[in-house]
Amino acid sequence: MIRSCGRRRRERVVSYAALATAAALASEGALAEDHAVGAKAGLLGLGVEYAHSIGDRWAVRVGWNGSELGFGAEESDIDYDFDLVWDSLAVGFDFYPTRGALRLSAGVLRNDNRLEARSVLDDEITIGGTTYAADDVGTLTGLVKFDDRAFFAGIGWDWSRRRTRGVGVSFDIGILSHGSPKVSLRASGPIADIPEFEDDLAAEEAELADEIGDFDLLPFATVGVVFRF
Repeated sequence: MIRSCGRRRRERVVSYAALATAAALASEGALAEDHAVGAKAGLLGLGVEYAHSIGDRWAVRVGWNGSELGFGAEESDIDYDFDLVWDSLAVGFDFYPTRGALRLSAGVLRNDNRLEARSVLDDEITIGGTTYAADDVGTLTGLVKFDDRAFFAGIGWDWSRRRTRGVGVSFDIGILSHGSPKVSLRASGPIADIPEFEDDLAAEEAELADEIGDFDLLPFATVGVVFRF
């Protein structure tokens, strides 16, 4: 009798374990079908991303943004040709409070976004309060970088979640915290290595960094096309 009861107990344990395993596999199978890929455009550049839903309320996204935009502008009384370069890899989590399209997002970027500059010089140029001949300075090139790691948070809508498969659209707005800009300037002319000129160039870097210091927080908006499968 004792042997029989023990056998039935083991059979029940095995049955429960089998049911639990089957439920877990079914759940994993259901989640495995909830994938999405998308193409995006916005204030972080052009990008592609992959998303995987974890239940009804959560999703994880991995994406890459990259593109380039050229423009001209004057900073610290010097004319520059600028190239704004977007280059970032993002990992984030989405929370869907209503199980619908609305989502709250947060994540981190491997951040190589930068601003490259090349001076457009006339006969004379004033650097750090001192006036120099353009031929002595040569070409003045600059680089503005931010922290290698940046954090973002935002709110958005992914209307592709209304269907199990097919195409939908998404829209996100948020804020990116990528630290204070770090400015470096280099000259190619014959006076580039003179200590007095190097001091003036350092003063110019500090002035330029102060003028664009408000860009430590960058608002963004993106729109995308999402294919869910």
